[in-house]
Amino acid sequence: MIAHDPQRIPKELFTRRGIGLPIEVMGFAYASDEADAIAREIGRRAATGLPWHDFAVIYRQNRLSRSVEEAMIRARIPYEIVGDVGFYQRASVKDVLALLSLAAHPNDRQSDEAFRRVANKPARGLGTKALGAIELVAESQGTSLMEAVAHTRLPAKCAAALETFVRTIRAIGEQTGLTIGARLTELVEQTGYLAALRADDSEEAKTHIENLSELIEFADGFRRIEHLMEHAALASAAPGEKGVDRVQLLTMHKAKGLEFRHVFLPAWEANVFPGGMTRDPDEERRLAYVALTRAIEQVTITWCDFRQGGSTMPSGFIDEIPLEHRIGRWNWQTDPAHGQDGAWHRAREEMQALGFDL
Repeated sequence: MIAHDPQRIPKELFTRRGIGLPIEVMGFAYASDEADAIAREIGRRAATGLPWHDFAVIYRQNRLSRSVEEAMIRARIPYEIVGDVGFYQRASVKDVLALLSLAAHPNDRQSDEAFRRVANKPARGLGTKALGAIELVAESQGTSLMEAVAHTRLPAKCAAALETFVRTIRAIGEQTGLTIGARLTELVEQTGYLAALRADDSEEAKTHIENLSELIEFADGFRRIEHLMEHAALASAAPGEKGVDRVQLLTMHKAKGLEFRHVFLPAWEANVFPGGMTRDPDEERRLAYVALTRAIEQVTITWCDFRQGGSTMPSGFIDEIPLEHRIGRWNWQTDPAHGQDGAWHRAREEMQALGFDL
């Protein structure tokens, strides 16, 4: 794969470990199926005595951690996100959930913290003094901050901007028939939040947009806003302490220089990895090389047919792995066309003992 890099200095790579296991390459229907399969396989291998820190899930973009995180939580596998925070702890995700909370409960004082978080994103001239004035009015009248805006004397520009913000939030909250994902879309577009991110050409802003796309798609799986909020709160607290024995979740950039006995590489799909038109194809190839060579004993590549509401196809990088060096199933399985051996049965028994329904 790396030999296709036009800037690479020619060299022969070798290992003293001998020929290892073929690379596992498997496709799934949806990202949730993919993540659940990875979690189950990590659980199976851990049941043989391997410590959790021998496993790593390495992805191209931070947003791809969300489905993996949730699969780990469901499987009760301890994990740590290396060099980052959990999906629901990311600033843009917290911002948009705050907008959703405001739209759902604009007159509830429990939504005041959400107002403090997003009322000035993007900037509406709401400084410390202006916010303090709104707080005083809300306290004296026993109302929410959203309600207090209309009764607070503010500088003209700030007052106009906040009144528009409040009116927009209320209007979206009153719309009926919207899915949660559609409501989130309306909120980020009509409040100017998404436009501000798009106007910022930084990589950080692009990452925020990717996280929002992931959240909006996932949100449609919930029928009630309260259920999504409860889920986000649970997932935010799930990783727990760092520094103990945990599966490592990290991006390809963070993985440079690290090695793990077992490595899982999800989302090897066209337009995800390699990425879209804005990314350097040679850099993407080098990242593929980095990801593959983080594994000491076993590497697994996965992809799915549908991600973020659209159909996809396997990454072109997969085609560059010689057929004799990859396998379309877990290595402990035999080819179904040729029966099942004792190792397969033992692995199945281990999985069932852990409570997995096979």
